[in-house]
Amino acid sequence: MAAPALRVLIDGDSDKVYRRGDKVTGRVALVAEEEVHIESFKVVFAGSCVTRTTRPTSGSHARKDFEERIRFFNHEREVIPRSTLGPKKYSWSFEFTFPETTEQTYKRLSRGAHYLREPHPLPPSFQLKTSVPGGAAQISYFVQARLVLSGLKGTKKVKQMLQYRPTSHENLPREPNLTAGVLYGQTWKPSRKTDPRSTVDKVLRRSSEDKPPSIVPTISYPEKIAPGQHIPLSISLLNTRDRTNSAQAQCTVDSLSVTISTYSTTLCGSSLSQPEDVVSKHVNCIARSNMNKPLPFNKTRLLTTNFRLVNDGECVPTFKTYTITRRYVLGVVVGLRYGDQVFSVRHSAPLEILPRPPRSLSSALDDGDGEDDAEPLPVYTPREPSREFAPDYEAIVQLSRSSSASGSLARWSTTGSSTDSLDSVGTGSETPATLPSTPGSEVGELVYTI
Repeated sequence: MAAPALRVLIDGDSDKVYRRGDKVTGRVALVAEEEVHIESFKVVFAGSCVTRTTRPTSGSHARKDFEERIRFFNHEREVIPRSTLGPKKYSWSFEFTFPETTEQTYKRLSRGAHYLREPHPLPPSFQLKTSVPGGAAQISYFVQARLVLSGLKGTKKVKQMLQYRPTSHENLPREPNLTAGVLYGQTWKPSRKTDPRSTVDKVLRRSSEDKPPSIVPTISYPEKIAPGQHIPLSISLLNTRDRTNSAQAQCTVDSLSVTISTYSTTLCGSSLSQPEDVVSKHVNCIARSNMNKPLPFNKTRLLTTNFRLVNDGECVPTFKTYTITRRYVLGVVVGLRYGDQVFSVRHSAPLEILPRPPRSLSSALDDGDGEDDAEPLPVYTPREPSREFAPDYEAIVQLSRSSSASGSLARWSTTGSSTDSLDSVGTGSETPATLPSTPGSEVGELVYTI
């Protein structure tokens, strides 16, 4: 007996990205060329997490395989009960809804201390290969049809994958909140130069201006950021020996380096043996030199002006689920100069990348920014009708026919739009009977702000 053809068809765009609460609709199609006896026929909507790795074994070159499968949720529905179908094309519709959280609860005694005990928000669709032979991790969501026939071994399965992205539970501000990191551990003092004055002269003529500064740097940075948002970074220097900067001293910003590091951790195995793989990647986002920007003490200088995350591949939001964790670290290195001496300020801090907002929300934020910069149009008020009447149409036509010169004929026009006539002023083509009130040299194209 030949197995029937089985397909899962999802409504809408095949590249659609689903979010929590979205409905997944479609059809399960079956084409039987002969009579089939169905033992079981189900459609499954599920989310899963699979991790794999290997470890060397003692005394041999072989490696031991480790694999763990976790189900975030599993919704099953029976398509039809046990029955017999004749040769024909069949179709059954289905509808599921993406849950807001996972549904599985695991005990740490059986799964290990790193497992999340309670349900948590669904992580995004994710796929990763580790540097360990055979190491991989995948988070997937799918709709699967499972068909069991009488007289045939095994289950016929057909799967349709779905792309999922979480939605941020926070109200995203237009500008992220900044955290000030005061780096007392990197307090810097310039080296003392040899002074030809005598010890008595140094004591008698000592002043605050003669004291070398003691510089405490502060780096301001965001702890949370969403793709498309500006990542503001700034630096300020405090001279603890002259807090009001009465000497008007300053440093100079010479260089800037900004790096975003990605750390992906995968686990698999039992509570007693949990092989852990860590994949790290470091992306140098900004590398500037010879900046030569003055930085007075007790003043703040912006280091970035339009620094944004735009690459979807690098914008997987920060998440932690049962066996996979994704986190980021922001690293900043600022090269400074005081006089002829140079020093560096280094700072690294965790960076939480929030889920990318939906396009509708992104457009609303962009439109809102544009409204602040645009000047509103004046309110419309009706005015009295003008006493100036339009010229007589017959008089214009009669006047245009009275001259045989090609230049005079080009002075009048009875067709064409106002836009065409404005563009044709001074070109020898058809023009309006009277020139526009604005000179042609001042008429420019309209500029639209998108």
